[in-house]
Amino acid sequence: MRSRIPRAKRRRFKATSTRRLSIADLSVLDFLWTWKVASTPMLKEVAFREKSPWWTYKALSQLRKEKYIERLPRGKNLSQELWTVTEHGFEVVLMDRDDIKEYRYRVHAPAHDYLATCLQLGELWHSNFEKTFFTEQMLATLAPRNFPEGFKDYKGHVPDGITLLHGGTKDAVIGYEVDLNLKEAERYSETKKYYENRVQPHLVVWLVRNTWIANRIVQELMRHEFNSQPELLLKRYAFVLVDDFKKSIWEATVFLGPMKGMSLRKLHTNLMQSLGKPAPNVSQKPLREIFFPKFESPQKSFGYEKNP
Repeated sequence: MRSRIPRAKRRRFKATSTRRLSIADLSVLDFLWTWKVASTPMLKEVAFREKSPWWTYKALSQLRKEKYIERLPRGKNLSQELWTVTEHGFEVVLMDRDDIKEYRYRVHAPAHDYLATCLQLGELWHSNFEKTFFTEQMLATLAPRNFPEGFKDYKGHVPDGITLLHGGTKDAVIGYEVDLNLKEAERYSETKKYYENRVQPHLVVWLVRNTWIANRIVQELMRHEFNSQPELLLKRYAFVLVDDFKKSIWEATVFLGPMKGMSLRKLHTNLMQSLGKPAPNVSQKPLREIFFPKFESPQKSFGYEKNP
């Protein structure tokens, strides 16, 4: 169980600038708390869509100067720098919320959290399909009344994300998990209990660094299954490689089990159609340029050219 920091220990908000934050600024802070981390192009889509890349970078630099957000160093699993909210920025987020039960905002695994964000958002982010995103941050910190029954469990597993696809009379539930490194066996036992005893999703998409990790996870998930076969388990769990996802986004394919060869787009489309709805219209913007931009430096994203 995560320790809760008593509100009495929180520092009081103290303005670091006389500038009044804009709605766009507040959108950046809310998005960064909700999803933990984001790239510069991603934040441009969130708050500065009509602005130039250079204007966006200057706006984010201003928020950084005022100590609302900060940049994280690059790691071996991601080449780009990411933004995250600071304690000062989180205090601003708290001003508009009364449902946060856990005082939590820090990022401990930036690459993991960013891959989980990109995986869950995918093409659904800009699609016209009715959906609800529940992020790991939300599931770990918000009051249980914010979720369907069974989704919130402080004592057990917290997924890296859950998305509800809404149909006319029913919903489809998708869980998202990311493993860059193999965890202890007990964690996977708790994961299976969470999904099978509480949430009962239609699909769990599992992003892994390599096939060895995937096979070990399947072994742990099957450990207490005496009357079942891996093929039955893998009808619900779809394993996708990180490198494939970074290169192809929703064209990345499942490499294990009955769903082998199916793309992430196809898996989601099938669930939408099972709800009696057609495939959604999606944005024509290449997601790879938003999630994994070519240029490492934030100000060079989107083919940055400084205005004269």
